[in-house]
Amino acid sequence: MKPTWDDVDARARGLGTHLLGRSRLEPLAQAADLPALAAALERDGFDTAGAGDSPAALDLAVRRSAAARMRTLARWCGRRAETLAVVFEDEDRRSLRAILRGALQGAAPQARLAGCIPTPSLSERLLEELAGAPAPSAVAALLVAWENPYGSALLEEASQQHPDPFRLESSLNRTFARRSLAGAGKAGRALREYVQEVIDLENAWSALLLAAQGGDGSPGECFLSGGRRLDRKRFETIAAGKSPAAALLCAAFVRTAFAEAFRSAGLSTLENAILTAQIREQARAMLRDPVGPAPILLYTLRLRAETVDLRRIIWGIALGAPATGLALGLVTA
Repeated sequence: MKPTWDDVDARARGLGTHLLGRSRLEPLAQAADLPALAAALERDGFDTAGAGDSPAALDLAVRRSAAARMRTLARWCGRRAETLAVVFEDEDRRSLRAILRGALQGAAPQARLAGCIPTPSLSERLLEELAGAPAPSAVAALLVAWENPYGSALLEEASQQHPDPFRLESSLNRTFARRSLAGAGKAGRALREYVQEVIDLENAWSALLLAAQGGDGSPGECFLSGGRRLDRKRFETIAAGKSPAAALLCAAFVRTAFAEAFRSAGLSTLENAILTAQIREQARAMLRDPVGPAPILLYTLRLRAETVDLRRIIWGIALGAPATGLALGLVTA
């Protein structure tokens, strides 16, 4: 039976009123120093007590706030959260990707946690344990022991003497895509199309990264099935660097906000440009279907944008970056 969303939509709209808009983020970017920023964030409802002038402590406060709001949303969804794997497991996927990269690079545990947002399935304690694992194989083994679905997907490649980063991330992405499609299978057209969009965007990102590395690797292994705009042939052409990527991607994403992102953003700014475009697309979807999943999807995307912006402001102030540049780089509209 197709789930209904009107009750959670209303609550997501309510949660959305507590997000910091651009008009509030821009003054935060102007904060004189980290203690001043901490005080301003405290007034906005973030628990920054004791953070002082520590950017890591402020960063953690922001991530904990995002985690608490995601837990609230999951609780309100109840059993319907299973159909929203594309939302809740996306944060797990991002966290596991960061932790695996850190393990491969031998980064300190705290550095591996940068940007990781706890979820109901991967709590702050579990993320800390994963970040302390000495190697990708230990990360995968912990996930298997916890019966996390991403553990078995990672185990084979992670257990190699020299795990391949692309293959590890491809295993994560394939599992995420499969579970997201399965969750959305009976949830109606709007959610299915959103999952397909996320898969297409992941394929676009992977193809661009492969092209930036000179076309090395096996593009076919990185391609995710299940999208609807970017087919395997076009993916492999972009990944091989044989044709102008922007033109191919603009054609694939024609009549969407993503076309402009691919046309104008460089690789270093593309991830944030895509997030901005996702927010615009879901705002349009909400106008078309105000009682579908779009209000929930829009809220979670705006929450991610707020988290990205606040973390950038925190570390920018810590490093003495110009306030004007911090404000201009905001993802939040």
